[in-house]
Amino acid sequence: MPLHTISETQMRDGCKRAIEGLELWLRRLIDTKLTEAYGQDYLDAQKTDGSRVIKSDLAKTLSNRKSQEPERFVRPIDAAFLDDQIQIICNPALYSDHFADALSYIFPQGNDSARTFLMRLITPRNALYHANPISVHDAYRVLCYSMDVVESLKSYYARVNMENLYNVPTVVKILDSLGHVFYPSSSNRNPDGSAILDYSRDEESYLRCGDSISITAEIDPAFSSDQYKVEWLIANLGGPHITGDKFHIVLSGRYVSTRFCVVCRVISNQSWHKLGTCDDQIDIAYKILPPI
Repeated sequence: MPLHTISETQMRDGCKRAIEGLELWLRRLIDTKLTEAYGQDYLDAQKTDGSRVIKSDLAKTLSNRKSQEPERFVRPIDAAFLDDQIQIICNPALYSDHFADALSYIFPQGNDSARTFLMRLITPRNALYHANPISVHDAYRVLCYSMDVVESLKSYYARVNMENLYNVPTVVKILDSLGHVFYPSSSNRNPDGSAILDYSRDEESYLRCGDSISITAEIDPAFSSDQYKVEWLIANLGGPHITGDKFHIVLSGRYVSTRFCVVCRVISNQSWHKLGTCDDQIDIAYKILPPI
């Protein structure tokens, strides 16, 4: 639809969603690649020559943002906005060593090309988030550039998955209504790939009869939603069998337990499954207290 035929509010909302999607995908790329190379503390890591992976001023900025808003920024990379992400990705050495394979399709001329095109999004991005106007031309640029990069990254991750022994959809993020956010990775999964989140010993996460709990799972977007289903079970205690990316329940007396465990299972449409009956599984445990 031509942008001049829709309202400014609709145009701005569409552009903000495009920018947010781009930032999410670039965060994923940075975190995946640098964690593989330098470990989860890559923000403060050093290369073999003693130089820092991430410049000290940027690392300090991200750390400060995370400490000021820990619920908003679970990982330091979550505090990286588009200009910060460009600074990391378009560092010539980091681009060559870690990001070129993922971005070469959309930026075949390399690091300088990536910087040029991504930097063109900074001004409209800042205008959108500070209630300033943007032109229709800037809106087209935001939508086209953002979607081009995101689609390129989707294709890249699809290729990466095809190279794995098990090319299956997996959970990339779990968040609940208590404010917990979890990003599964090789470092916090079991050897078979499943993961367990245990909040049952965290007093601030205790629940009681009458409370409700909601949990949302985000699945690797390299897979389309028609390639799998997500189902939720309550281990041992029985209860509703829920399908979809969100689980919600109001807790009754039957769920009182020192370990109330919600199981999220991802099941592809394939005739086989990595874990036998499913392709990914995340167990989330809480403590449910009796009525007062």
